[in-house]
Amino acid sequence: MIWLYIAEMLLFLCFSLLIGSLLIHLVPANKKPDLVINKRVLQISILGIAFLSTAPVIRLVVFLYEDIGLLLTVQNVVGEFEVGQAWSVTVLTSLFFYFFVSVTPVFKSKVLIVVSLVFTFLLLLALGWGSHAASLTDGSGFIFHTLHFTAATVWIGILLIVSWFSVSSKNWLPFIKWFTPLAIICLIIISASGLYIMTLALNLKDYTDAWQMPYGQAILVKHLLILPVLLFAFINGVFIRAKLSRGKKVNPLPWARAESVVLLLVLSATAVLGQQEPPHSIESFIRMNGASNLFAYFHTDSMDTAMHLQFEWSILGVLFLFLGTAFGSLVIYSFKQKIPVYLTLVMGLFCVLSFYVGLMLSVG
Repeated sequence: MIWLYIAEMLLFLCFSLLIGSLLIHLVPANKKPDLVINKRVLQISILGIAFLSTAPVIRLVVFLYEDIGLLLTVQNVVGEFEVGQAWSVTVLTSLFFYFFVSVTPVFKSKVLIVVSLVFTFLLLLALGWGSHAASLTDGSGFIFHTLHFTAATVWIGILLIVSWFSVSSKNWLPFIKWFTPLAIICLIIISASGLYIMTLALNLKDYTDAWQMPYGQAILVKHLLILPVLLFAFINGVFIRAKLSRGKKVNPLPWARAESVVLLLVLSATAVLGQQEPPHSIESFIRMNGASNLFAYFHTDSMDTAMHLQFEWSILGVLFLFLGTAFGSLVIYSFKQKIPVYLTLVMGLFCVLSFYVGLMLSVG
């Protein structure tokens, strides 16, 4: 299963780099830092999408081939299953896209960039078509998954490109002035569409009950990782912007990179989440598979399949929740005190870990 998680995470990264590198070239030069982006970034991202998108197809083939044979299984998966059909579209589109990027000076023409974005959007549609959310509804799951993933890759992609491919922080203030509102819009879309997608697989009143399953654990970790994302976004969008507006010297690149690292961790949690069995029946899952290993680590007593989790506050649980709040506050304090960014990033991760342990110790 680990190879599936890695493949999904790298697939999301390829989409982010592809979208980010294209969109940033539509921005006027005086509203973005100086960047050096090789066309190889596009080519590798496109090939990565074509190759990594085979992971769910391979998983399905491996699961089914023993009954009817390998060749017939491959034919059925590619021809009859939505995930296989979506993969066929992805590979075909990627081949045309790669050829187009290879023979044209993409970054030198806005028309060529727009054409490349059309190719990219087709790949996004194919990804949404083969998603689990799309299989649960007639069309709304496909639409909301596509909106969710597009907003996420726009935010993460632009931030990745600007933070890791900039040669200086020149024009950072003009960049922040338009990127911050864009990130807020993306966050709103991600939150609204993500909430809808979650309700397709999980009744909101069963949110805590789902923590007993790997799916619930993954979604909890993903939601907790949003906390340091918001903290670093606040530092980048408010504190650094204020310092630059007052003419003070500050290097924003390490802080933008820290935000991009946490966002990549969110993508990693999303990759794990996408490969878990949704909690359509929590009781049946617990009865057949038992509680997830992480949940069982904190709750060693025998599990009742009919049990509904509720908060039972304990001194240790409250202590860890308080510790999480303290680490979150230290992230902001670290910027004020000019503490190295990597230490601030560690504090942000400890914030997530503390809140996670606190919540696990506070339910029963």
